[in-house]
Amino acid sequence: TPYKFEQCLIAYEDRYFYYHPGINIVAISKVIVENLKKGTRKRGGSTLTMQLARLTRGNKSRTYLEKIIEMWLAIRIECSYSKSSILNYYACNAPFGGNVVGVYTASWRYFGRDANQLSWAEAALLAVLPNAPSLIYPGKNHDLLLRKRNGLLYRLFENKTIDATTYKLSLQEAIPDKPLALPQLAPHLLQRGMLEYGEGNLYQTTIVKELQQQTIALLEKHSSILKNNQINNACALILDTETGNVLAYVGNNISHKKLYNNDVDMIASKRSSGSILKPILYASLIHNGSIAPHTLLEDVPTQIGAYAPKNFNLTFDGLVPASEALSRSLNVPAVKMLQQYGVAPFIHLLKNVGFTTINKSADHYGLSLILGGAEVTPWDVASAYANMGRTLINYNSNSSGNNILQPNYIKNKAVEKSVNTTTPLSASSLWTTFQAMTELVRPEQYAANSIFSSTHKIAWKTGTSFGFRDGWAVGLNQKYTVVVWVGNADGEGRPGLTGIDAAAPLLFSIFNSLNHQQWFKKPTKELILVETCFESGFRVSENCPTKRIIEAPTSVLKSPACPFHKIIHTDSSGRFQVNSLCYPVVQMKHKPYFILTPLQLCFYKRKHLEYVAPPPLLEGCQDESAFSSFDVIYPRQGFKVYLPIDEQGYSNEIIMDATHSRANSKLYWYLDKTYLGETLNYHQMAAHPAIGKHLLTIVDQRGKTVKIGFEIVGKKNK
Repeated sequence: TPYKFEQCLIAYEDRYFYYHPGINIVAISKVIVENLKKGTRKRGGSTLTMQLARLTRGNKSRTYLEKIIEMWLAIRIECSYSKSSILNYYACNAPFGGNVVGVYTASWRYFGRDANQLSWAEAALLAVLPNAPSLIYPGKNHDLLLRKRNGLLYRLFENKTIDATTYKLSLQEAIPDKPLALPQLAPHLLQRGMLEYGEGNLYQTTIVKELQQQTIALLEKHSSILKNNQINNACALILDTETGNVLAYVGNNISHKKLYNNDVDMIASKRSSGSILKPILYASLIHNGSIAPHTLLEDVPTQIGAYAPKNFNLTFDGLVPASEALSRSLNVPAVKMLQQYGVAPFIHLLKNVGFTTINKSADHYGLSLILGGAEVTPWDVASAYANMGRTLINYNSNSSGNNILQPNYIKNKAVEKSVNTTTPLSASSLWTTFQAMTELVRPEQYAANSIFSSTHKIAWKTGTSFGFRDGWAVGLNQKYTVVVWVGNADGEGRPGLTGIDAAAPLLFSIFNSLNHQQWFKKPTKELILVETCFESGFRVSENCPTKRIIEAPTSVLKSPACPFHKIIHTDSSGRFQVNSLCYPVVQMKHKPYFILTPLQLCFYKRKHLEYVAPPPLLEGCQDESAFSSFDVIYPRQGFKVYLPIDEQGYSNEIIMDATHSRANSKLYWYLDKTYLGETLNYHQMAAHPAIGKHLLTIVDQRGKTVKIGFEIVGKKNK
């Protein structure tokens, strides 16, 4: 009980509270005599303990029988509880006018501050309210309330609880005109608590008040900008990475008009994950030795069954290092990584790191799982990333504590036991992944911010769902794990609603406001020096001309050696490629070349002007090289193509695209059994196929043939 309120309450209601056993015989005797003389029951002579007993019985009508019951209960209460507990129970359950119950609620309702911060005048006013809450409360009976308050202040002055100066100043304080709105710093966390623990319980949370207020202010400032694009909802969650304790919980932005579902707790809402799961897949492939940190992954037009993933910017790199594919959030390499790892094993992994909403079969999700095909909550995202960060922390501190913990918002709550207590990913694979995540290009306004130096760096990732419905950003370091989501609670998409543009600025604003940030310590015992191919990123093979030594997890030793470098046989001048059927072996030169498929090369050489292709085949030599070939860029095998209708009602043409590994090559094009024409060097061909299935056949001047089956679809079977 707040000290000032306690002194005021005892002085006003029960001066002998600390001396009687629950009933004050002298006071009751005087009241009985007085009431008998006057023939009324205007005074009751109740102690605070008796008033608490009355509260427990629902404030029944005042009769002599009821008074006897209250006296008996008061003695029992005194025998069971300490004086301080009795006082606290009364203060928390007494009525203070209207629907206000408890001194702490009354303090916020009438004065807008915590009860421990009340002045003597304010405490005195609250002390007189429970005596007649239905009659006396701010806004009515102003003069009567003022007299009662001032009378109590004089009593405090008389018994020397306050001095003369305090008494005079307290008399000058005004009485509040009307109740204030109660502060709502964490209304969505309150909703969550009532759902999980029921109503009527009192808990102390792990929320840091200053951090909660700071996060609310940052989120509201950011939301005011987003609302210009009709993006009406946002949430932010901050965890202590090591303990999993919730430090700030802002489930949605504030809207007094209640127009945009702002009462919905978005931290507990399931939304499309976008690209937020990609780092977990990257770490898992490094953990099991499938890839090295910078292994080249294929990034070309791809069709897997009926699924054709595309990168966000609709371009391709041909080949891209795995770490760069993660930092740039490329979709095609991610899908190929998931195809390599397996959807079912990945679902199992996601469950083990903390995702609770991914509970359907591998067939249900398919390869789109890695691009947002599953729904997750910000709560689970924070849980999973904090669990991975905790693995690194516990490894470096030699702790045997649980790595897998659900976020906790109840202070001093016992840690729930889990079947899986250890993250199924090694510390070194997570360290490597977090290092790659620091390389993401930050939003422009934060790119040069000095606070994000090597001593204050974070691993972070953004995500955008299909249709621009969800913008995600998650970041962590050794101290904090932060998750931000922005969008519309009703699922409406908006142009520009991307993780990098809509969510990342808020993420960095929050990290910019946090103190005592630290980066993870390196798990040196799980890292080794590995010799890799400079160009491909794979473990070095005997054909790699340039090597690079990197620090990588020990699991990289299980990854495959470089498959790209192959020995090419040339003539003595090195200008032409030859073989034993057309050139003396003893005169040959042997040199390793970086060999790509025609489809890979078509995109790779656009961004790598330094690429050196193998020399052309010597005239008269039979082409035995797998490198000397061609491929179709568009359409790919199994593609379903919809041709838009132009202004005159005719469908547009399809532009087919191919690539050949050799310059000055000719390709001959056939659609079904119809000859379309030939192309030289730049291989594109337009056609106007009917709705239905078709076979594209392309033949080069050496007789090599590629066949692609595709389908033209219309609106009715689109």
